[in-house]
Amino acid sequence: MLKFILFFFPLFAFSYPASDHFNGKEFFNPQGDDLKSFWQVIKWKMTSTPEEWPEHLPNKHYPFRTLAPYEKVSATFINHATFLLQYQSVTVLTDPVFSMRVSPVTFAGPTRVRNPGIPFELLPKIDVVVISHNHYDHLDIETIKKLDQKFHPLFLVPLGDEKLLHKENIKNVRALDWWEEFRVKDVRFVFTPSQHWSARSLWDKNQCLWGSFMIDNGNEKTFFAGDTGFGSHFKEIKKRLGSPHLSLIPIGAYKPRWFMKFYHLNPEEAVLAHLALGSKKSIGMHFGTFQLTDEGIDEPLRDLKIALEKYKIMNDEFMILNEGQTFSF
Repeated sequence: MLKFILFFFPLFAFSYPASDHFNGKEFFNPQGDDLKSFWQVIKWKMTSTPEEWPEHLPNKHYPFRTLAPYEKVSATFINHATFLLQYQSVTVLTDPVFSMRVSPVTFAGPTRVRNPGIPFELLPKIDVVVISHNHYDHLDIETIKKLDQKFHPLFLVPLGDEKLLHKENIKNVRALDWWEEFRVKDVRFVFTPSQHWSARSLWDKNQCLWGSFMIDNGNEKTFFAGDTGFGSHFKEIKKRLGSPHLSLIPIGAYKPRWFMKFYHLNPEEAVLAHLALGSKKSIGMHFGTFQLTDEGIDEPLRDLKIALEKYKIMNDEFMILNEGQTFSF
């Protein structure tokens, strides 16, 4: 019932100082916007021919392990945009989604075709949760409530999303604007721009911010791109904060291009983002769990392979992990 109420009666109403991405009423992308109208959404749904996805696919089995004393950081792919990042002093979850659906209601909407690579009950203690934006496939309130009950982590969210968490009696929340930072022990979290949009209902479009995160433990920088289209923000992040050692970059939910291009990277643009960031290593994400758009379940992987060959990038430089698989420095 709460999800239904949130969809039809949005809770977001804030006042923030005007900036190059907030006009006093709503947030926007400084390089311009391409928000689609309701009728364009109808056009997409009426004219699209989405590829058929399987109802369920089994995961390969990877025994979970904690960070070894000689390792500086590890990234375990759980599903979609959810990674477990382990540092020596802090453990982080990105955009955690463990629910069966990503939807404002429990009886309709995209359903997962793969289980999380780490079951919720096997998660280690989580210190920090970072949220890139409030779309249902990135801000899963049921998962957030379970994390709060079990671990009481710090939730770092974009401006505006703090109210949604406060409504659920989640108090350990810090809302960030672009380029604001927050330190937990020896790890610095910088909230960085992305090219996207926000909404959890029909009437709260762009009333909350969106973004990405650079996570710096003093030795390695990990960049979590969230959800984004291709733009100048990648070069700006590199200019201000330096190149990441590891980037988590979306490669899925990109068709049809006339509808998705401005806000979702396709695999070739993901490779261009990797190059613009100067990232030493990158891992693809945001594919293969929920059917959000028209491409086939394996199409992002095929298109990524073509792009890597085109730009002469090795597979161990821009990687794909299976659910539950870990990459470590």
